[in-house]
Amino acid sequence: MTSGCRPSTATGMRVLFIATKAPFPTSDGGRLLMWHTLRELSSRGHRVTFVAPDLGATRQGAVEHIAQVCRPRLVPCRPGRLLPSMIRAQLTGQPMSVLRHTHKALLQVIREELDQQEYDVIHAEQVQSIFNVPERVGRPPIVLRAQNVESHLWRMVGGVRPRFGWIARGEARKMAAAEARAVRTASTTVVLTRCDGEALAGGRGMRANRIHIIPPPFPSDLPTGSEELSGAPPLLLLGGGWLPNRDSISWFFDSIWDDVRRENPKAHAHVFGIDASLGTPATSWHPSPSNSRHIFCRGAILVVPLRIASGIRMKIIEAWARGIPVVATPEAVRGLEAHDGRELLLARDGREFADAIRRLNEEAGLRKQLTVAGRNMVATRHDPARIVTLLDETYQAAQR
Repeated sequence: MTSGCRPSTATGMRVLFIATKAPFPTSDGGRLLMWHTLRELSSRGHRVTFVAPDLGATRQGAVEHIAQVCRPRLVPCRPGRLLPSMIRAQLTGQPMSVLRHTHKALLQVIREELDQQEYDVIHAEQVQSIFNVPERVGRPPIVLRAQNVESHLWRMVGGVRPRFGWIARGEARKMAAAEARAVRTASTTVVLTRCDGEALAGGRGMRANRIHIIPPPFPSDLPTGSEELSGAPPLLLLGGGWLPNRDSISWFFDSIWDDVRRENPKAHAHVFGIDASLGTPATSWHPSPSNSRHIFCRGAILVVPLRIASGIRMKIIEAWARGIPVVATPEAVRGLEAHDGRELLLARDGREFADAIRRLNEEAGLRKQLTVAGRNMVATRHDPARIVTLLDETYQAAQR
């Protein structure tokens, strides 16, 4: 069987879902987005084959968990090492992140899938994934979902990390070219926010570039964690290997934490996603849990001090769904359509973070107001049934 593509009805499509990492455990926003998408596609009767690298850190039982919603094929391969990838990027003119996530083994598995199965559509999660799709006649249409605009992130890196400015500016230019190529290759491109859509459209209007805004799906009523965390209040921060998250943690402890502690002497910062402990007062460092519910304990506050951001912060949506109030920078909430004082509190420096945390710790009415409004936002804007209907329609339109 070598056709690779066939007509379909509105339900029960065969979807080849290609990504740069597994969707479980849901330890970061990208995995969380994929997991809820795959689960909703499965609930509609779509038959999804999920292909992604096995990065060598897949936890025991992850494949079995993913198999509940799709047929997983995790391919043993690792991202290219940083220094060789930087050298190759300089020599070839290709963006470093595309080089690091392009794998011959992954390309071969995707080629085998297209040879052996008939698929209605290829879903490429993130721009890097599209470069692992073989060029061939009769290939199913590609729907690209860009979780963020990486060229925009690199430009922001250059602004807040001047020492790396020349590298960041070069990566921004190369990544913008790769994004433009990916948008041209895809039949349809899905973005999470309007500002991301406008960036990928290159300022020429989204319609001309077949770009559609579909917010991420997420359930609106989830329980808080049963574990207790120290602090009055406990402050939740999310670290991890992603450069914007690492920068946010550094900035928080360099420029914000002292102000927060002066105003809130009993507060305790809990940083998730970083294994190594740093000698910072009133701070605990935790690895990413296998179940994100454990992060969001009763009485906690999610603090999101991002300076570099694109796409949507899935952990803010999860905090709303679990009834946890949020204090964040304007960069962190861009694209969420949230308002200061309605669904969350905005803060731009140490003084504003300290004041917002104090208010949430002392004013029970404000905490309740924000969490109710946040949960309502999830229910209306991120309803999984509505979102998967939009994705269904996008898959259908790509096949015409």
